[in-house]
Amino acid sequence: MKNIFTCPHCDAVLNPSVKILLVIGYRKKKGMILLSPQPGNYKYICDPSVEKHLSYGAKVRFACPVCTEDLTSPRSSQLAELRLVAPGGKSRRVEFSRVYGKQATFVVDGEDVTAFGEDADNMGSTNFFGA
Repeated sequence: MKNIFTCPHCDAVLNPSVKILLVIGYRKKKGMILLSPQPGNYKYICDPSVEKHLSYGAKVRFACPVCTEDLTSPRSSQLAELRLVAPGGKSRRVEFSRVYGKQATFVVDGEDVTAFGEDADNMGSTNFFGA
């Protein structure tokens, strides 16, 4: 069994195949983006009609392709949030940068946070536990 990524709003599976499928938005442009399901792998495939408008530091919106809900993290406007169900059924929260060009991903498992990406240390004092 592989890791399953789901929408935190509707529980739709977002990686029915190899990649995570999301809607990306920037200003009035919207399209699809495919992300790697491997934390720390920042390769992606993006709709060129959106990507051509992006420059380093642009804050993009990610949305669920099923329920269309915004995936911005309630803990930080700099991050988007997904759910990760690992083999064996254990659920975790995955938060990743919404800032184009910033490589930061956080896997939150109970009280433990595992950080990935060269910009993870520079994301400020995000409170992943809501306290």
